[in-house]
Amino acid sequence: MADLTWYCMCATTFSRETGELDEVAFRLFLQRIVDAKLGVYLGSAGSGEGHALTRDELRRVYQIGVEVCKGKVPVHANPPEQHTSRAAREHALIAVEAGVEVVHMYSLAGWHGMRPTDAELTAYYDDLLSAIKHPVAFAVNPTMGYTPKPALVADICHRYPQIVAVKLTGMPDTYLINLMDLIGRNMSYHVMLPGSLNAFLLGANALFGSESNIIPKTYRSYLDLYQQKRFDELRPVYADLRRFNQYVNQWAPNNPRWLKMAMKVLKLPGGEGGMREPYRMPSKEELQKFTDGLLRLGIAEVEELARAAGLRMPG
Repeated sequence: MADLTWYCMCATTFSRETGELDEVAFRLFLQRIVDAKLGVYLGSAGSGEGHALTRDELRRVYQIGVEVCKGKVPVHANPPEQHTSRAAREHALIAVEAGVEVVHMYSLAGWHGMRPTDAELTAYYDDLLSAIKHPVAFAVNPTMGYTPKPALVADICHRYPQIVAVKLTGMPDTYLINLMDLIGRNMSYHVMLPGSLNAFLLGANALFGSESNIIPKTYRSYLDLYQQKRFDELRPVYADLRRFNQYVNQWAPNNPRWLKMAMKVLKLPGGEGGMREPYRMPSKEELQKFTDGLLRLGIAEVEELARAAGLRMPG
């Protein structure tokens, strides 16, 4: 069985006083992920608030991520989606120059009702990948407003060998099956936690998500137990992960809200810095409601963090 990797879509930390990128907190935050032996996605548009970062800040996020993580865990860049190949290329090259190992390339942004034809989407990737020779991942995400056909993704993967992975956000296993059949060559497939046991059996070898920002050791345990075939022990760990996911999804799909609330109440590095606009930290009442529910989940790693933060456990 090939080794499995979990990738954390890392939060970006900001200074409470200035609102600028907090580089010290970011290094400390990343070290938690390294210690749990998880890979990282840097600068994601959602969890990493990549759309709110300047290009200089995005460059520093990549540079710091490489300095802290490279050689210890896989380091990937997850730049925000763009509306033109020129803009996507410019953002990708920032990551390449910083030394990340793989750059994830989303399809065209579905802004103002943009739904590309197959010809337009193919031309976009031709323009982009003819200039980016670095290893890349083809990122399929229906929140763009559309889903590229498996045959189109496979055709592009055939023509550009620098595509070393495909990342599937919230896609059914039938999409994975069809895609693997059509691509036919060795490739890394990144999927999300729901349905991941089926995806592993089909050949997926990497998972990703935001929840591991908060409970990275629990996600590492999930992968380890699966690979060791300790399925009796795996069941409650998977249940904990799904319970956590179900809880924070009350504040989804805007991951920065629940991420920064959790970072604040658990006193994680950068937790006091909050979010970038247009997000705003929820009210004290909402924060208390979030905290109460989080502590009632009964997840061991959450309880460990809560005790370290000096929180009073319920009951």
